[in-house]
Amino acid sequence: MAYQSLYRRYRPQRFGEIRGQRHVVSALQNAIVKGEVGHAYLFHGPRGTGKTTSARVLAKALNCENLSPEGEPCGECESCVAIEQGRSFDLHELDAASNNKVEDMRDLLAKVNLGTPGRAKVYILDEVHMLTSQAENALLKTLEEPPDHVTWVLATTEPHKVVETIRSRCQVFQLTLLGADEMAEHVRWVSQDAGLDVSDEAVEHVVTAGGGSVRDTLSALDRVVAAGGVVEADTTTDTLAQAIAGRDVGAALAAVGDATGRGRDPRTIGEDVLAVLRDAFLATMGAPPPRLSPAQADRAEQLAALMSPAAMTRAMETLGVSLVEMRQAPDPRVDLEVALVRLCRPDADRSLDALSARVEQLERQLAGDAPIAAPSAAPPVPSAPEPVPTSPPTAAPAGGTGVAAAARRALAEKRGDAPPPAPPSPSVTPSAPPPVPSSPTSAPPPVPAPEPPSPSPIADAPAPATDPDASLRSLRPQSPSEVVQLAGAHLDLDRDTVVRRATEVLGPAEGTRSEDDLARLWSVLVDEVHPPAAPSPTPPPVLDDSIPSPPAADADDPGPTPPDDQPVEPASAEAPPVQAADEDVDLHDLIDAPSHTDEIIERLTEAFPGAELQTKESTEEP
Repeated sequence: MAYQSLYRRYRPQRFGEIRGQRHVVSALQNAIVKGEVGHAYLFHGPRGTGKTTSARVLAKALNCENLSPEGEPCGECESCVAIEQGRSFDLHELDAASNNKVEDMRDLLAKVNLGTPGRAKVYILDEVHMLTSQAENALLKTLEEPPDHVTWVLATTEPHKVVETIRSRCQVFQLTLLGADEMAEHVRWVSQDAGLDVSDEAVEHVVTAGGGSVRDTLSALDRVVAAGGVVEADTTTDTLAQAIAGRDVGAALAAVGDATGRGRDPRTIGEDVLAVLRDAFLATMGAPPPRLSPAQADRAEQLAALMSPAAMTRAMETLGVSLVEMRQAPDPRVDLEVALVRLCRPDADRSLDALSARVEQLERQLAGDAPIAAPSAAPPVPSAPEPVPTSPPTAAPAGGTGVAAAARRALAEKRGDAPPPAPPSPSVTPSAPPPVPSSPTSAPPPVPAPEPPSPSPIADAPAPATDPDASLRSLRPQSPSEVVQLAGAHLDLDRDTVVRRATEVLGPAEGTRSEDDLARLWSVLVDEVHPPAAPSPTPPPVLDDSIPSPPAADADDPGPTPPDDQPVEPASAEAPPVQAADEDVDLHDLIDAPSHTDEIIERLTEAFPGAELQTKESTEEP
């Protein structure tokens, strides 16, 4: 006898052998036991779920001579054996795909009223959705009112194509795919009964290949047995799913090229990847398909952890559209590769879904899933600059620290004054902070002095109370680079602006800038960014100390006295304006010597009575 495939050898012959369709089996058995069998049934469902098998078992039960009380056929009587062997006159099977014309229906209906040896005649019309409109209309009347001994069983995989007039005349039952656990149990039973040596890996492979269809699963088991129990490991689907999740377009295209090189159909590859993405999506939503094996369930959970639901939805939609377009494409592989590139490279896709995926990725980065580059830092600031006060400085330590303090000490040494004392060590903590004079009433107790104090060092002179930016104007940069740094740190000016203003104020660069030039440039920059609130007052007399004068001028004419001609008393609460005039020194006025040229000439003329001012023009001969 020729070899018989496993799905034919182990085809169910009784209701109890039908797996996974308990709702259909119970309804048919109850109808047989009660004698309430309908005149027409419609079985629909995926391939390999037992539609035709259930119809054959129903025909055996209706004509069995030794029917059990539960409605099970015996399988041993002549009628059961004849139906099982396909030679019974009580069962007529017709393929509607090849007998779909109205003439075929007329021939069939002409034989319906003929009698048969059994109690009932059963007509099985498979793929009923393939009938033409004329054939369906010809079947309607007989299907609605057949003879008493006739039972119709219609089967289809596409119930939506069956007209409603036929569906309304039948009892409709839907058959479903089997779950992974139940299918694996059935495969092990078949392997044991047939004496096959099949490993657990092979069982999992055939269950996955069958996809819930009993016929497809047993066919896959036949292939594995024919190959000696060796399972062909094909990781193309897993590789493509991981590439989509990791957005690795190179790995995706390489996997497609390897699979097609081994003869796999691009459409089949796309369908497999789509099925894997669907399983992962359902697992993410908390409703994994029941037909998944443990390995498939683990794969679905791993993929769900790598992709968001929105990304999986977009991937399924993109692959679904490409599968539809493959039907008309000259090369289906191109459509699959284009879909994979769009999924792995959202920047190459201009659709709204791709833009949404890119926005979602940025949101995950901002939420902390990926590092975000920090903005560029501000221009470098000197290591220890003086803080910019928002109010006049109070009780600053003598000397101070930073660039401004260094400028004060250098100026004091140049003038010949005593250098200010060094700032206290940071490790020494004063017992109490020095008092800060905020008003004449809160000034510290006066300190008696035998004589008026000499002009104090510039570092000890606080900024005028009317000029909150005095500390900025008091800075004396030592180099052009320091001017650029201070302008960027305190005035928010860039280097190009500083260079342009230096050219406008000082003229074209001719060698190294002097300290006076840099100080004048710095004053101009400060005045532009922070203009003074009021016009600069007349320079106080103490400013004359910064102007070199002949010894005779210092001996004979000490200079103008205050307007009120009052002696200067330090720490005197009765004459605060005079004390402020002696101690509050505007460094800008002190440094900007060219602005006092006319005053110097007048001072020299007064120091030498009878002297005449000689100019270059007056000394030339007429």
